[in-house]
Amino acid sequence: MTRSTSRALSAAAVWAVLLAPACITRSGEARPLYPGERRAPAEVARLSGPIGSVDGQDVSQLGKSFALLPGCHVVQPVSKVAEVDTTGPNAYVARVPPNVVYAMRMQAGHTYELEVRPRENTGQTSTDATIRAWDRDEAGHATPVAPVAANEDLETCGGSKP
Repeated sequence: MTRSTSRALSAAAVWAVLLAPACITRSGEARPLYPGERRAPAEVARLSGPIGSVDGQDVSQLGKSFALLPGCHVVQPVSKVAEVDTTGPNAYVARVPPNVVYAMRMQAGHTYELEVRPRENTGQTSTDATIRAWDRDEAGHATPVAPVAANEDLETCGGSKP
């Protein structure tokens, strides 16, 4: 093994250890973001992905999966997402467009997912990202959720656009 190959493998291993927890989005138990006792999954909505804040509360350090009571919630993604390709030498940090906000009218038993991807694979380690949101019902059927386009959407949801 050459010295440059060894360095590349070492760097990839470090990235994998540091970023592996950030890549877990759909597994594990959802952290409740509501008061009181934990409720059954059929009674709450599940939110997953690279979430920065929910209803103005910073949740960026609390994990990737949350349980919320049904109703409207204001959701913002994190500002940057990092990912490591464990099958190759690729890794990137993607910048999420600023001020992307969703007013999600969440239903019990549904899963709401934020998905962040690099805009294009340019081989760069830092790039801009695109973001999409999905509402998945109990049967797994996905419906796209659009980001907030007008302040009225946030006002009816009980929030204000940052």
